[in-house]
Amino acid sequence: MKAAAECYLCLVSQILRTARVLEADEELARKMAQKGCAFLASTNFDRTPPEISADLYQFMAGLSGNFDPYYQLKRENIKKALELYPELKSLAASSPDPLRTALEISLAGNVIDFGANAEDDWLENVNFLKPGMLALDDYPLLIEDMMLAKSIIFLGDNAGETVFDRLLIEKIGKRVIFAVREKPIINDATAEDARLSGLEEVAEIVSSGCPAPGTCLEQCSPDFLKRLAEADLIISKGQGNFECLEEVTGPFYFLLKAKCEVVSRKLGVPQGSLILARSVNFSTKLLV
Repeated sequence: MKAAAECYLCLVSQILRTARVLEADEELARKMAQKGCAFLASTNFDRTPPEISADLYQFMAGLSGNFDPYYQLKRENIKKALELYPELKSLAASSPDPLRTALEISLAGNVIDFGANAEDDWLENVNFLKPGMLALDDYPLLIEDMMLAKSIIFLGDNAGETVFDRLLIEKIGKRVIFAVREKPIINDATAEDARLSGLEEVAEIVSSGCPAPGTCLEQCSPDFLKRLAEADLIISKGQGNFECLEEVTGPFYFLLKAKCEVVSRKLGVPQGSLILARSVNFSTKLLV
């Protein structure tokens, strides 16, 4: 999915948010804003938003000298989520459909994002674990495909929500490969973040090889592309992964909150909607 005009403003807001997270002084914040805007004005927008974002954050890291500005926030979010984990596990276990409940909890965790329309105080919203109706809901199809699948890959998104993903993977009850980012980018999950969330107990953690806040196939490692090609089912979590993969033919299910107007327009749903959607380009095997 190529970037739209609205993506420019979103990326500018991420520059300002990063400056705030860094507690940058006025001189550095102004420098990041001015040079960041100049960078965006000259960069190629005929790409996916995650590809542009990766280049922008690399550029800002060069200005600030900090290549992981969200490190502490990621740790705080993982800690908050782990404190909720026993309650969430009990909630799923007592449900008439534990897998469905675990899936909804995983989906609710997608509010933890410091990229598009960030919700800094996600835990303050007591209703975030009550998703209600999904705007797109292909759960029956997912169950059918999951029963047939021997190899499942879960494409992770943000660090804090990996705790919620862990609960879902436990309920899937099959061998799952959990893919993370190659290196720190915004608050996306790295291998270290996934291990802190306890995912190593329920899944094999691998890097996609991609440094962007999404799974850009052109930037993934050959080993990971081989794993994707062998997968029977790929659960793609979050908006960044959707932006990279929604046009790709393969066994994809997208699990995300449509956080911006561009993505909600693409999906044909109101902004802020929660989504469980089988890819319109669904195939039993990945075609690249």
